[in-house]
Amino acid sequence: MRALIRVLIASVILTALPTVAAEGYTISGTVTYSNDVPVDSMEVVIECAEFEYDCHEFRGTSSQTNRMGVYEISIEIDETYDGAELFLTIGEESFSHIVDIEESRRPPSGTVSQDIQLEQDSPPSSLFTGVACGGVIILLAIFATLDRRPIRDQGDGLLRAANIDVVTCPICEGRLQGHLLIRHLIVDHEMDTDDARDMAEVGHSEEE
Repeated sequence: MRALIRVLIASVILTALPTVAAEGYTISGTVTYSNDVPVDSMEVVIECAEFEYDCHEFRGTSSQTNRMGVYEISIEIDETYDGAELFLTIGEESFSHIVDIEESRRPPSGTVSQDIQLEQDSPPSSLFTGVACGGVIILLAIFATLDRRPIRDQGDGLLRAANIDVVTCPICEGRLQGHLLIRHLIVDHEMDTDDARDMAEVGHSEEE
């Protein structure tokens, strides 16, 4: 009988205690680099201080920034979490956030604003990188052209590049680059491949 009375008393006490209702809590804002460029497609992740136990159940909750750097993280809390400290982590940088239930209940309901500015500058854009690479290629091409500056051949007055092997066709005595001689003999003089190769070797030997 006494046990039954104790159970009834405990039930009455528990019923009389106020219930703590969970409510939505949203942290939103804009993430920018130190030069005010929006941080695109990066994860904003909730992390916790070592002894901030109220935070641990939210650890790992994340949101990805959009093209404008906007993020929005939503969690469920009750009044016991008021004043708890969370850390919003982006890459290697972390930023403190103190849970403020009163602020979250102001319009727009359930939202607390926190903008974040990183210490690092924005990386170069892909367009800039592409232009830079294109510029390097153009410069290399210019230097290569300068290196192949023409000189006058003392024998027949023809201009040719200093580092190009120029030979004379044994049949028509035309001047052309050495690596084109075999094709010239096959196409223009209708020679067999083997004969053209043999004649080209003779031509190269005579030029040397």
